Amino acid sequence: MDSERVALGKDGHPRRGRHMTRLETFTDAAFAFAAAMLAISIDTVPQNTLELVDAIKGAPAFIASFAILLLFWRAHQSWSERYGLEDMPSVLLTAGLIVVLMIYVYPLKIMFGAAFYAISDGWLPSGFQLTEISEFRLLLTIYGAGFGLMSLVVSALYLYAARQKDRLGMSSHELFDTHAESLSWLIVTGVAGLSIMLAWLLPVASVELAAWLYCSLIFVDPVLRRVQNHVWKRRQAIGFASD
Repeated sequence: MDSERVALGKDGHPRRGRHMTRLETFTDAAFAFAAAMLAISIDTVPQNTLELVDAIKGAPAFIASFAILLLFWRAHQSWSERYGLEDMPSVLLTAGLIVVLMIYVYPLKIMFGAAFYAISDGWLPSGFQLTEISEFRLLLTIYGAGFGLMSLVVSALYLYAARQKDRLGMSSHELFDTHAESLSWLIVTGVAGLSIMLAWLLPVASVELAAWLYCSLIFVDPVLRRVQNHVWKRRQAIGFASD
């Protein structure tokens, strides 16, 4: 590791990405472009009040879609800040994340547009017509594939960082947390895979549950954090975590 003093984060682990790298700059630009593609009105500028109101009605879907993009952007930013890696495997994994992101943008907006259309009983516009249940199943599959692949890439980034433990000079606690972070994103990937399975296995009357399954992720992170802290304390208690 660099002999220069490294700042510590709130978790007590080093923050090695002290300076923005070309990889991080490129990633930020890609996410910014993806966010721009989610703009409330892409095709035309409203020409009257009614069109303006219709455009603004798309705001909830835009905000929800933007929040998902922000989730993955923050995940990569945190990884880059913690480990500061910019070698070939890091570049390739990040490139994979960006490729999936660009493909994922439109299914993301379509999915949330359909969700808010259903919740509002048609008052909020969707802009995408689904005429058969098989089309909805396909949409869930495409959305889940994008969400799952992006989560899998983030998991792989943390797993790769863990394999660089000697190069990065990780403590046993940081290595444990890095593996835990990789596992948590792998679990998120599993949720996406389960949603795809349910999309094709559930009967017509219940197929919407495959979409609502993603709401369970709200509880995944806090639960995993509690389990992670509990396991680490247990390991310390039995003297297994000595550096």
